[in-house]
Amino acid sequence: MEQIQRKKICLLTDHHIAINPRVWKEAFFYEKKGFDVVILSMWQSKDLLKKDFEILKGHNIFYKSYLNLIEVNKATHLFFRLRKRLAAELQKRFKIGSGWAISYSPELMYKKALKENANLYAAHLECAFYAGRKLIKAGKKVCFDFEDWYSRDYLIATRPVKLLRALEKFALNHGLFCTATSHAMASALQKAYAVNKEITVIYNGFSINETAKKQISSATNGNAYTKMIWFSRTIGPARGIEYLINELTLYEHPVELNVLGKMKKGFKFFLENGFKKLKKHTLILHDFMPHPLLQSFLAKFEIGLAIEENINDNKMLTVSNKMLQYIQAGISVIASDTKGQQEVAAYFPKTVQIINTGKAGMLGSAIDFFADKNNNHKEEQAIFNKTFSWEAQEITLSNLIEKHLNELNIKNGIN
Repeated sequence: MEQIQRKKICLLTDHHIAINPRVWKEAFFYEKKGFDVVILSMWQSKDLLKKDFEILKGHNIFYKSYLNLIEVNKATHLFFRLRKRLAAELQKRFKIGSGWAISYSPELMYKKALKENANLYAAHLECAFYAGRKLIKAGKKVCFDFEDWYSRDYLIATRPVKLLRALEKFALNHGLFCTATSHAMASALQKAYAVNKEITVIYNGFSINETAKKQISSATNGNAYTKMIWFSRTIGPARGIEYLINELTLYEHPVELNVLGKMKKGFKFFLENGFKKLKKHTLILHDFMPHPLLQSFLAKFEIGLAIEENINDNKMLTVSNKMLQYIQAGISVIASDTKGQQEVAAYFPKTVQIINTGKAGMLGSAIDFFADKNNNHKEEQAIFNKTFSWEAQEITLSNLIEKHLNELNIKNGIN
């Protein structure tokens, strides 16, 4: 009997998995496929680390830090911060890009990853793209996930765009396979880097098992106001909320806007001050919420907002978690007309209204579209399950792995 070869995958990320669900969803998939799964990350927050282990509870997944900033002494912590600040200044003043301008210690990520000696490495986020390039040059197999178009996102002076472009080009040409969050992004990446290699789309959907029972039966819910929700990992400027406030000055019917996420410094004052002038409308703020509670929470609302400002190519092309989670929660969606969101909206004409944020009054028109309708989205829920649920993404991932088994030197033992 032919011996089953050991199979191991190491997922590389720079964030706590509690704020990076794409990583833990992928880790659970590989666990089901029979891989030994290791997640290698940087630990920065005790609170988030606790949430990380809550997510992994009941799973046979090894969660390790390549850099634990929670436990290092003050001098070491200061060293990493100053080194990163110096790298940022060199990039800003002289356009000298380095790995340290991306993250605190990409060289440590590479060294720790190499010691894992995995059959496959999955690179998530910018730091992992840096380490992934070094791993390939060391003879390892690496796949790359374009959750964002990194060289065209957060375009500030300290961001090493030239280096990020080089890492993306290398990933597309040398990665075992590459994935992206939308067909719009996949096509744009192929065109920008003149590559014919297929980029597989893995949407940011969640498991069908998480679908919450809708809490309301109509758009009005028996209230004189419309309950809307906008959520994100971080809440701050240039994310679309300024547009919402401006639009609500034009809308006469009362709206209750709920905003959920971690507030950037000073932005809470901006929000609350803005709503003081909107006497007909109400603002309610919610703290960051653990993922298992989120879907049921979203189902309490009537309309979910996926408003993205057209500030860079990444925002125009990606599909965020929020849009798909609103649809899965069974609530109506108002989304800005980015290519990524239009790609999803085409499947859900009864559930999603696309608006042009450059035209005044469109938000109010979209709210009115859903008013007085019995917004039962069960018919389109089946479309979500088939195309956008995590179960659908796992089928795509499974096909990718099966396609590349020989290259990974794994011939038996995959479920």
